[in-house]
Amino acid sequence: MKKLEDLRPGDWVRWNSRDWEVTDRDVYKGSSDYSEIQWELSADGGGERYLLLSRENKEGRTEEAWICTEQTSVGSVEYAAGAGDWRAFQDQDSLPEAPAAVRLGGVDFTFDGESRGPAEDDEGNTVVKLTWDYYDKSRRRNLAIEIWKEPDADYYEAYDGLVVRPAEFNFLPPRPRRGAKLSEVAGHLVAIAFASLFIIPIAGGVLNVFDVGAEYLLAAMIPGLLIYIAYMRGAHPGLLATALPAACAAGVLAVKFRGLGGPYWEYALYGLLAGPALAEAASRFFPASRWSDKPAAAGGATLLFLNIISFSHYAGYAPHPHNMSGLLAACALPLLPALAVYLFYRLKGDPDGNAQA
Repeated sequence: MKKLEDLRPGDWVRWNSRDWEVTDRDVYKGSSDYSEIQWELSADGGGERYLLLSRENKEGRTEEAWICTEQTSVGSVEYAAGAGDWRAFQDQDSLPEAPAAVRLGGVDFTFDGESRGPAEDDEGNTVVKLTWDYYDKSRRRNLAIEIWKEPDADYYEAYDGLVVRPAEFNFLPPRPRRGAKLSEVAGHLVAIAFASLFIIPIAGGVLNVFDVGAEYLLAAMIPGLLIYIAYMRGAHPGLLATALPAACAAGVLAVKFRGLGGPYWEYALYGLLAGPALAEAASRFFPASRWSDKPAAAGGATLLFLNIISFSHYAGYAPHPHNMSGLLAACALPLLPALAVYLFYRLKGDPDGNAQA
């Protein structure tokens, strides 16, 4: 069964009666004795939280804490500057040490400890991040003050969270990748339009000038489109980026050492074996990948492997160039074994029992 710490972007969970999508994951190592994993959760319908898993070595044992938190105004948090003297934190402040007590919304919190280490700020620069952790009397509520030590000033942020248990989170079936930001969607549309109006005709013209045949461009466009769709539907990018180039290399090696003299069913069998094998091998590099990521990776690897074989046959044996029947065969034949591999993974289901979309 999948563990909560295996969450990665694209996963969905139910917590506190709401559905949440994991939209980001960061690993933070403050020291040899302290590490932290942070997931960004976006609620279905609006809202954002951060799920934190911290591990700290204390006297030979590891203490683990789960906190689900959200950012709050640092100006709404007050700290004890002296007897009866409560002052509000500022966005830019310069406190020499963590106050012993703070309060937020009438709730008192007591200092519990601090962590320090390198972190990446919003501009992509690596700076020191200092975190002061506070807990209320019940130790069910956490208040964290983060100090980002930028070159020009110390910037303060506050996070109000609840101590949670992994059992409170239920995994949900994968969903198609949520709509991207408007700017990202516009970027994809511009790229597609540019390719359609300029790159493809120009590339096709160049290929024809050199008597190579624009059909070879089609060989790359079909699997490219299918892989792009798989990525946009949430397939694990690392799994695709590992299995697919390996499949191309395997196809080239098959042509080199086996040659093109065998029957196509033999190469189809190689593809049926190579695609799943490469997807399974690639998944070992990504322990957090889901079973639902494997159909696209295995089917895509089979498709690319057989495309290499198929178009090598086409280039070698079809009347040169522009043979329509040979072109259709070269495009269609790799699709059938790839579809078989894809459906095999989809219909088999997750052996660990995780739901499929």
